Amino acid sequence: MTLTRVVGKGRTEAMDPAELAALRNTFAKRAVDVGTGDARFAYHLASERPDWLVIGLDALDAPMGEVAYRASRKPARGGRENLLLLRTAIEALPPELAQIADEVDVLLPWGALLEGIVRARPAIVRGIATLAREGAVVNLTLNGEIWLDSTPARYEDLPLPTPGYVATSIEPEFRRAGIELGAARYLTAAEAKGLPTTWARRLGHGRSHPQFVQMNGVRRDP
Repeated sequence: MTLTRVVGKGRTEAMDPAELAALRNTFAKRAVDVGTGDARFAYHLASERPDWLVIGLDALDAPMGEVAYRASRKPARGGRENLLLLRTAIEALPPELAQIADEVDVLLPWGALLEGIVRARPAIVRGIATLAREGAVVNLTLNGEIWLDSTPARYEDLPLPTPGYVATSIEPEFRRAGIELGAARYLTAAEAKGLPTTWARRLGHGRSHPQFVQMNGVRRDP
C-alpha cells in the first residue's frame, strides 16, 4: 500500500515513506484524526498544537482538498507545516502508520467508519488500534442524532449507540484489540456544540441536548 498525500483541491501525490519517517521524528508527539472528512478538526488540532504532527486520514480525498491547500501556504496565510492529510481507509492502512499516534481521534464519523465502530467490526477496530502506540489516548465521539428524526436508509438497522450499548457491544471488541475504553457518556449541549467540526455545528443546531456519545480510552499492549 502506498502513501497518498492530499495537497490541494483535486490534487494528490505519492508520499515517500522516508518523508513520513522524517516528519515523524521531527515532532515529539503525533495525533491522528480518523475519518477526518473536510479536515477542519485536524486543522484545528494542528493550530492548537504547533509542536505536534497532526495527521488526518480519510478514504475520500476530495473533502480534504480545501484545507490541504490552506495548510500548504505560508504560516502567515494559514499554512500549517505540522498538518499532513492522507487518503487511506482505516481497514487498509499503509504499514508506515503503525503505532504512529500518541492520540487517536474519531470525531462524529460517518459512513462505513460509523457502521464499523457501532457494529464493532474487527477490521475497523483493529485499524484504530494499529495507529496507536502503547499508552496512546483514544477518543471516540459518535453521532446519535441520525436516529432522532429521519434516519438515513443505510442506518435503519444500525443499533443506537447508547452508553449501555457501548459497554456491552463495542467495548469488548476494542478491549480485544488492545484499547481499554472507559465508560461512555453523553456530551452536554455546550460540549457538543463546542466541538471544532462542521458536523457538530450542523447536527447540534437547535438541539437542547445533542445526542453525542463519547468514549475515551488508552492503548495497552497485550
